Amino acid sequence: MSKRVWIHGPIAIDTVLYLPRFPEPGSFMQAVTAEDRTGGTSANVALGLATTDIETGFIGYVGKDDNGKKLKQAIAHSRIAHSVIYEIDEPTSHVLILVDDKSERTIIGMTRSHLRSLRIGEAPLKSGDILVFVLWREEFLEDLIAAQKLGCICVLGAAALADPRIESAELIIGSHSDFSADVDMAAQLRRFDRVVITKGMEGATEYSKKGAIFQGVFPARAVDATGAGDSFLAGYLTGFASGLASEESLAIGAQWAASAVEVSSSIPPAWKDVKERWSILKP
Repeated sequence: MSKRVWIHGPIAIDTVLYLPRFPEPGSFMQAVTAEDRTGGTSANVALGLATTDIETGFIGYVGKDDNGKKLKQAIAHSRIAHSVIYEIDEPTSHVLILVDDKSERTIIGMTRSHLRSLRIGEAPLKSGDILVFVLWREEFLEDLIAAQKLGCICVLGAAALADPRIESAELIIGSHSDFSADVDMAAQLRRFDRVVITKGMEGATEYSKKGAIFQGVFPARAVDATGAGDSFLAGYLTGFASGLASEESLAIGAQWAASAVEVSSSIPPAWKDVKERWSILKP
């Protein structure tokens, strides 16, 4: 039986512009298409993970505006089982995403981030739950310690590698762009059980005391690369929460990421579609 997973972090409105190419400074360009959709890296992971049989919770924040109402409705109408969504007296997170004809994207934040003030206090965590800080910030240390005292299994974003105050965690996972390139992995593995580092089209590597495991990307017809990393995380967590071997978790993550780039969405495609696409038998 899989463990319950709580995803902590941002939810946002994504305004996506599909362009014939990235614009030159001072030029005018007409978007091919434009759309607003639910996004935010942590919400993406939670919404994807919730399409599996894993009991999923989400901890995030929105503003007291129309965008905040839309996002709360999106969570309420999803398969997320538990949500703790704080309301702040600021605009809801809003992101502009530019996607060119090669499916590459540029992401621009349009509102001030309040992620550093997000806390887990109202979440009904219990021993054995997996708590995922998708984007690690130093302000979360107190919550991390509290969760560990409760007996939670803690997963931290890759920026945690640069935070020397963290004594331990079961898993670090995230992009190589989130930490310094000169990290001593042997030293990190004295603090963390596993470290998974993604490098986009170069694949992903998991490091542990048993050694390193590499996972390459799966072939895909790219339409929109937005959310590929979030889909990888949802896939890896699916295996991790279900007790699968590292090789299986990495493969599921890479397959879900490949499916993600084949559709125009910030949210990962549904798990049933990913299973069918890649003939995945478990979990």
